[in-house]
Amino acid sequence: MKTIAVFYASEGTGHKTAAQNLRDEFLRENPDGRVLCRDILDYIPSWLHRLVSDGYLQMARRAPWLWGQFYWGSDKQSIRSASFDWFHKTLCRRYLPALERDAAQFGAQAVFFTHYFGAPCFAEWYKNYPTFYVNTDFVCHRFQRGKMYRALFVASPTAVKQHADEGIQNVYDTGIPVSPKFLELPSKERARKRLGLEPERKTILVSGGGIGAGAVEAATATLAARKDWKIIVICGNNRALYRKLSARYAANENVRAEAFVPDMENYYRAADLGVMKPGGLSLSEALASKLPLLFMDPIPGQEQLNMDYVCGRGAARALANANEAQKEAAALLDAPEELEKLAKAMEEISRPQAAKEILRISSGLL
Repeated sequence: MKTIAVFYASEGTGHKTAAQNLRDEFLRENPDGRVLCRDILDYIPSWLHRLVSDGYLQMARRAPWLWGQFYWGSDKQSIRSASFDWFHKTLCRRYLPALERDAAQFGAQAVFFTHYFGAPCFAEWYKNYPTFYVNTDFVCHRFQRGKMYRALFVASPTAVKQHADEGIQNVYDTGIPVSPKFLELPSKERARKRLGLEPERKTILVSGGGIGAGAVEAATATLAARKDWKIIVICGNNRALYRKLSARYAANENVRAEAFVPDMENYYRAADLGVMKPGGLSLSEALASKLPLLFMDPIPGQEQLNMDYVCGRGAARALANANEAQKEAAALLDAPEELEKLAKAMEEISRPQAAKEILRISSGLL
């Protein structure tokens, strides 16, 4: 397998990042290989592309309850979910042929999807391509399960059971593909030096994920009151949030706001504790970095399920209210035995070699 195609949808940032991580690992293992890595939404009209990607973005930031209604409503058979299935298949009939032509011209020997859009139809209609599905959350939605794939890659035994309950056996618990950078992480001391941080000061990382959603402002406000702590806030692609926090804390030397950063591994390793949303990709990166976590404000649906799974395994803690972030953070940082338990549980579910494992298994199935 020297040539592959990887398709994602730019709905949020995790699906794209997972696709790029697969691409990077493939090229690391195959220096003479080639990867077609494309946004499947580029194949539909630009107005619809904006509607899908911007619609999700606005719901996640401003009305997460609305996304929750869609997620749970479409996760079971109903008139509403049947209508969505019809609409999805109609779009696929119109636009998937162009995607297949690109894959054919590129000479793809296998096709990977990190988002459900287009994936099941492609696998059913173009059986000459071994098609693989890579899930980017710890629990699977109905859209992400199916018997049409050569194999599916998931991130938990819970997801494996979901498939088994539907008679789907070609499922592998590999984890979510993170960047090859997470296989060779810097020490805490080196990471802090790279970021210009004091070596001994307690450092708390606050993140709303790539889209900068959730109760970032509330969590930062309570944490910032601890002047002996350094608070680093990652705003992702939310420029409005970055401008607001940069202005608000301009005079606070203990608060540092960042927009999107390309080297999150340094921030994860530099921090003593993370206060973040439980998106599947960023969560997998934090677990690989062995960063103790407090979860805040999950989006109903996939993030809530991610949080429930990881907390249920004893690998993180959940905040009932972001305004309690300082209190909960202090209690955890002052409890070395609890931190030790978290570290052990994190190590049990962390999968930094997921991308390598996905490529190894898929290559053996060709």
